[in-house]
Formats: sequence, structure tokens, C-alpha cells
Amino acid sequence: MALPLTLLDKLEHRFNLKDEETLRRVRNSVPLGVTGVRFALVPLLVFFVSNDLYFLGAGLFLFMIATDFFDGLLARRYGLSSKFGTYFDVTTDFVFVFSMFAAFIPKGFCANWIPAVIVVVFAEFLLTSLFLNKIYDPVGKYFGSLLYGMIGLRFILSGRFFYDVVTVGVVAFAVASIVSRAVFVLKKQTHD
Repeated sequence: MALPLTLLDKLEHRFNLKDEETLRRVRNSVPLGVTGVRFALVPLLVFFVSNDLYFLGAGLFLFMIATDFFDGLLARRYGLSSKFGTYFDVTTDFVFVFSMFAAFIPKGFCANWIPAVIVVVFAEFLLTSLFLNKIYDPVGKYFGSLLYGMIGLRFILSGRFFYDVVTVGVVAFAVASIVSRAVFVLKKQTHD
């Protein structure tokens, strides 16, 4: 836990950030910058997978997972969470997951309709979070984690088993996420 603090302290010292407003802006930009790095690396990861460079892809994938962990950690630790940052992180996760599964289609790693299911779940999340003014979605978080896990498994597994695991997992969690969010919306409407 001391690592993020040390990094920010070094930035503050290196750039002699004494002005409180400048310091606040720098601190606010660090988690967004980490998310931005993940967003910018998506095309490179797709390139690696599309060109069968799985070893490089696996390394980049692990780095990208680390950035997903650290952007949230930094934002929470320093109280830098914002609505924009949350949506940027979720959108980056969506672009990452959608792009990877789209890259899997020509390789025969998943059904060609899987990215459409991912789009539907993401659209449902966006609509309900805007309507409810609540961003957090516990089932959706697990759905996203499952999709990240499936992408990671692709670097280890292949063949029909992987294809079946992806199909069943995506469908089951998509249904659970949609039903969970719908129940939440209905409960919220009856209480308001």
C-alpha cells in the first residue's frame, strides 16, 4: 500500500509541487492517467492476439490488469474518485473486453455473437446507472472480472473447452447482471 504514496510523493518532490491547487490537479490526474494508459494499450494487445503473439499478449494483458487495479486503488486511497473517472474506467474496461472478444472471433475462440452480448450488458449498465444515478453494479463487476478472467484463460487454454466455457460463462453472467440490475431498478421505483 505504500507504493502509490511513494510514487506521488516522488512526483511532488521532483516537480517541486508546493502550490496546493497544482498538487491537487496532479494527484487527480494520476488515476486518470493510469486508466488512459490501459485504454491506449488496447490496440497493441489486439494486434498481439490477432498475430498469434500470445507470449507478448499475455505479458501486456498482465500489465493491463495491474493498471486496472492501481487506478482504482489510487483513486480510493487519495479520495480522488469522481463520476468521470468511474465512467472512464468502466468504459476502458468495456473497450478492452469488447476488443479482445472481437479479436477472438476470427481465431475461433468464441462465438461471433459474444461481443453483442457484451455491448448489451454495457448499454444496460450505462442506461440504468444514468437513470438511477448509481454507478456501482456488484453483479456487473463480477461479469467484468469473469470476462477479464476468460481473456486471461485464453493465453493458457484453447480449443472446444475454452469456447464452451466462454459461451456458458458469458451467457450466465449476462443474464444474472441484467436481471440483477432490473430488480434493482424496480425496487428503486417502488420506494421512490
